[in-house]
Amino acid sequence: MPAIDWSAAQLPSVVERLANGLTVIVHVEPKSPIAAVYVGYRAGSRDEPKSKAGLAHLCEHLMFSGTTRNPGSYFAPLEQAGALWMNAFVREDYSAYFATVPVAALDFAMSMEADRMANIAEVLDDDRVNRQRDVVVNELRQREAQPYGCAARIVAELLHPCGHPYAHLPDGLIAELDNISTDDVRLWMGSRHSPMTATLIVAGDVDPVRVIEKANHHFGLLVPGQAAPRPQPGVGRSSVASRRQIEMPVNTGKLCIAWSGPGFASPDYPALEVACEILAGSQGSRLGRRIIQAEQLASDIAVDVRPRELGVLAVLSITGPRGVPLSAIEELVRVEIERLCAEGPEPHELDTARLRLFGKTVRGYQRVGGPQSKSDALGLATIVGGTLDSHQRRLSLLAAMRPDAVAAAGRWLAGSGAVLEIRPVTERNGP
Repeated sequence: MPAIDWSAAQLPSVVERLANGLTVIVHVEPKSPIAAVYVGYRAGSRDEPKSKAGLAHLCEHLMFSGTTRNPGSYFAPLEQAGALWMNAFVREDYSAYFATVPVAALDFAMSMEADRMANIAEVLDDDRVNRQRDVVVNELRQREAQPYGCAARIVAELLHPCGHPYAHLPDGLIAELDNISTDDVRLWMGSRHSPMTATLIVAGDVDPVRVIEKANHHFGLLVPGQAAPRPQPGVGRSSVASRRQIEMPVNTGKLCIAWSGPGFASPDYPALEVACEILAGSQGSRLGRRIIQAEQLASDIAVDVRPRELGVLAVLSITGPRGVPLSAIEELVRVEIERLCAEGPEPHELDTARLRLFGKTVRGYQRVGGPQSKSDALGLATIVGGTLDSHQRRLSLLAAMRPDAVAAAGRWLAGSGAVLEIRPVTERNGP
């Protein structure tokens, strides 16, 4: 197994906090004459008021609708300036807006971000809000209409108790979007989109001193705002099994098992990543070899580990051919989890898992902007991990990972978790 050069995944950066509370992070990447501008706000779906799930998602759409200074679509001026990539996303813990531009357009891109941070709320009206609400509702309906499209929503509901900040998806709920008024939107942006709650990241062929000067110029005079309180419920394994069985017009059954684990900043998080990779990270994983190759009970297996501040979301998804009892698949999953906890991984399994995680990490770092890019990783570390150092801590723990740490991390998967069985219509899964 080749040795891993973990230094290739490091992201050395300059960090500055402006007088109004804005955190500025600059990472130099001279490979190409481009720069990514990323603004992350501590404004995720966990912060939404009761019965207004989707407020963060709706505001994400409205952030592209223009201001008095830059009217019309936010995309058009940046496209004219040569922007290569523009988009945004909302997660449970934060929302992020990013654009990749030629270095010559960096100053303009920063001015645009400062303008919408300060001024977009004042130009919003019922017409804009209603039009974007319709767009969001259509997105949710399209997702639900996809095969297994309801799975993520149901898993979130099963895994978290009612009222938990992670009990609904960041995209929102169709039934609650109509509860959101224009005043709700203005209040959200006014309280959540301010320098005190924001992180500005610039990554690319740039001079850190110059970038910080420009950040002070464009953002330095903005009103700081206040850090709004955030819900902080305790997170841990539940001793009560939570499961649901549904039928859908699909060709094959799907088993989803989800667990809530340690927060992203926890030292247990990297070990859980490795445990999940060993169990189901590829067709050659433990579950892949046993359930797909040996027992031939499934056609596909995948595991998704989503880092979050209050507790990671780990979701195992297994597709089983029509007629295969999903209960039989689940039983083998539990057996392999118990075996990993009791025996730990083999040395070659640990090496392979770390190499795969390293590959996933650096593959995204070929880009300075966009999801899984360098600027996105810096935003995750700062906003969800609480400090930029959380990125380096994760790398160090992965590099020094021991089999006993992986076995111990398996305890997060030893509980029942949340189980969703999706069966083809009219199929029955055993007695």
